[in-house]
Amino acid sequence: MNIHHTTITEVTPELEKYISKCDKLGFKNNGSLESMKFDWLLDNGMWYGTFKDSELISVTGIHMFKDGFRALFRGAQLEARPVSGLNRYQMQSWGIYAHLPLQIEFAMDAPVYITTNVADDASGRMNRIHKSFSVMEKHGQMVEYCGDEEIFYTQQSVWKVNTENYFNIRKRY
Repeated sequence: MNIHHTTITEVTPELEKYISKCDKLGFKNNGSLESMKFDWLLDNGMWYGTFKDSELISVTGIHMFKDGFRALFRGAQLEARPVSGLNRYQMQSWGIYAHLPLQIEFAMDAPVYITTNVADDASGRMNRIHKSFSVMEKHGQMVEYCGDEEIFYTQQSVWKVNTENYFNIRKRY
C-alpha cells in the first residue's frame, strides 16, 4: 500500500471518481465541483489530497480567512487513517493528520482556523466532529474556540489552531 499526499491544482479523473463516490455517500459539500467550490478555492488558496495507491481517498482545502487562513475546508475522506485505539484529536482523519501540517506550512506563520458546522450536518458526520472539537477545546490543547458565526450561509463554530500543541500531539500518532 502506497500512501502519499499532494496538492491538487486541476480536475483529474481521480478527482472526478472521488467526487462521484462522495455524492453516492451523501457528502453534499463534496458531491460536485460546484458544491466543493473547487475553482473558487484555487483562486483563494490550495487543495490537498491523500492517495492510497492511485485512488484519491481524502481532500481538504485552505483559503484566506480573517487574519489568516481557514484549513480543512470541504474536508472529506472515503476511508479513515488507521490509528490504534480511540483518540480525541481526530488523528484518524487524513485531513487533520496529513493535510493540516501542509496547510500550516502554506499559511506561513499566519493564524490557522478550522470551522465546524453548528447544526447543519451536510455529511452525516459533522455533528460528531463538532463535538470532538468542543472536547479538544475543553482540554485546552489543540484548538481554541473563537465563537460562532455565519460563513457561506451556514452557522459555524470557529476554532483557532494552536500549532505548537498540534505538532506535539501529532507526534504521538
